Amino acid sequence: MRGEIPLAFLLAVAAAASWGVAMTVAKPGARHLDPVTFLLARWVLALILALLVAGIGGSLVFPGWDAICFVVLGSFMNAVVGWTLYLLAMERAPGYRVTALASTAPLWGVLAAILFVGEPLHWAALVAALLVVVGAYFLVRENSPEAESGLAGATLAIAAGILWGVSESVPMNLATQRGMAPETSIVVFALSSIVGIMLLMPLLRRRIPRRRSRRGFWLAALSAVTGAFLGWFLWLNGLKLAPASLLAPVRGSTLLFTFLFSVVFLRERPSRWAIIGVGLVFGGVLLVSLGT
Repeated sequence: MRGEIPLAFLLAVAAAASWGVAMTVAKPGARHLDPVTFLLARWVLALILALLVAGIGGSLVFPGWDAICFVVLGSFMNAVVGWTLYLLAMERAPGYRVTALASTAPLWGVLAAILFVGEPLHWAALVAALLVVVGAYFLVRENSPEAESGLAGATLAIAAGILWGVSESVPMNLATQRGMAPETSIVVFALSSIVGIMLLMPLLRRRIPRRRSRRGFWLAALSAVTGAFLGWFLWLNGLKLAPASLLAPVRGSTLLFTFLFSVVFLRERPSRWAIIGVGLVFGGVLLVSLGT
């Protein structure tokens, strides 16, 4: 078990980097595609990829209805409601603030794993999660008028973070504990996400008008490969090797990757407060690794 922990952290960090790409492309993606179309295209492609990988590896097996129900619940919380709120927040607030507030997910993940899954309370995991949240605060402490976001955008981003953290540490973790293979989890996750989006489409279309472009579909495809498929594949394999309460703070390093990708690809200019926030996130990841 001791030798498996470093590999679990490596998988979790790789998942965070993949999710960072998906979170970064969500900003331009929200300009070229409406959230409903973006998410539907994202999960259709993710389902195709998951079926191909599961078919080649022969890992698509029936795990039991309880595991499937946990994944369906996790997908609805994370992919359907959580990501819809995140994309809506991106339309209403600066990317720095949205990604930072949504990155409070590790805190909710740690608390949820301890309260609902019964995992032991590790001081390193809890302190690391708090460091991530404090880092997120510094990342949104901007002095420029462009960084001011409305209450609606901030609320949507925090709500997305809560849903992401709880879904990753509770229902998805419980499905993994019941022996559900990562490939099967992603297939069920993607399929239930598509069904959930289709069921909510009549309600969502009343408030979200259609907006489509070719570039938007390419961005949705990139989000599908990195965030919807690869990120979850790595994360679920990591959960097989280490408790969710220890890996959840590593999830916060997504903010670090999002910050770097935003600077390089979106040409955003970080402030000194943003740099301090990134350092605190690094500290949280290092603390949870050494504390293990």
